[in-house]
Amino acid sequence: MYGFTVVEEIRMTMSPYCLCTTVTPKSLASLLEGGNGGSYRDDHPWLAARELFLSEQSAGRRVALILAVEDGGTSDAMLSHWALIEDIDVVTLHRGAWATRVRFASLTEVNPIWSGIDSLMLKAGDDQLRRESLEPIRQHRQALDSRHVHPYAVCETPAFIQTNAGATNDSSGMGD
Repeated sequence: MYGFTVVEEIRMTMSPYCLCTTVTPKSLASLLEGGNGGSYRDDHPWLAARELFLSEQSAGRRVALILAVEDGGTSDAMLSHWALIEDIDVVTLHRGAWATRVRFASLTEVNPIWSGIDSLMLKAGDDQLRRESLEPIRQHRQALDSRHVHPYAVCETPAFIQTNAGATNDSSGMGD
């Protein structure tokens, strides 16, 4: 019998948009202890984030969550880790109280070269994106800053995620 080699190339299609939120150093350490994924909880309803996630998921695209560490001091938050979102649950608890849980795959460290929070660009408004697609105008983007990241920000997916998520996975069998 002849052996054969199967090389399966898996390409994840990434959404052009991602979500970014802040965590404390202590919360990040706790998330990293889990190893193979985890979940982020917030008492703010991430309703627009859930809509984006479900829309992108139905189109076959993955959405990333980027965590920025904020130490509570005067310095800007720094991008620390990112992961692919597996699910976003938003529930009403009682009289205007909400709970959001974002489940994600294992965290990947952000290269220090991209750690500045201004490495991310906020998603442009739908009207601006439509205009850019129809007319030959210059694109204008606003860099993310600490004022726009709470409770989360919808940003353009950065190149470092597009590159890592598009990596080839080699599942080779043995033999010739």
